[in-house]
Amino acid sequence: MMLWLAIPLTAALYLAVKKLARHYKSPLINTIMLPALLIIGVLVLTGQDSSAYQAGTKPLNLLLELAVVAFALPLYQQAAKIRQQLWPIVLCCSISVLISVGTTLLLGGILHAQPQLLASIATKSITTPLAMSVSATMGGIPAIAAGLVIIVGMMGAIIGFPVLKIAGVTHPEAQGLAMGASAHAIGTGAAAEVGPVQGAFASLAMVVCGIATALLAPPLFHLYLWLIG
Repeated sequence: MMLWLAIPLTAALYLAVKKLARHYKSPLINTIMLPALLIIGVLVLTGQDSSAYQAGTKPLNLLLELAVVAFALPLYQQAAKIRQQLWPIVLCCSISVLISVGTTLLLGGILHAQPQLLASIATKSITTPLAMSVSATMGGIPAIAAGLVIIVGMMGAIIGFPVLKIAGVTHPEAQGLAMGASAHAIGTGAAAEVGPVQGAFASLAMVVCGIATALLAPPLFHLYLWLIG
């Protein structure tokens, strides 16, 4: 039954939460997190097999690939601004990756975490396919990497803009870069809902940080292994 109800259920929950979000401006009313939690609840309460739900939503997964490609549209619309600030943007995103991976390895060393676990955590701030691939090259567990990416993305979408507001970051381009660099595709989606400039710069940060992580994370991880002996 879940095979046939998967798409209607997913669409109904998404639209219901989206309508709710229009009336109540709360970061906790997230159109990704709440439907996901509700679907998990339905599967647990009804005892349905999650693989049936996954098979039923396969058409949506195919559309997801097109949706990711569609992030290129706001990039094209903001191309002039991006060209003017390209190198500062690349520098900021590279520093963001160094901070993300570096703090993960530092805390892991302090807590004496297993290298395999650290290799899975270090890629937490880039998109799922890249995170799984880069993590695997470092000896990590792709499934853990994918799960952490989703958690980080949801957290970024929920608390990202409130935290930026508290920190006094009001510039649209800076907001977009911060969301894309820290919360990848899910954060980029949240940024696009706030404004086209935020969405464009979040898309750019997501791409640049993905490339930078693929280039910087493995050598940093191997340096960490060498330092701890």
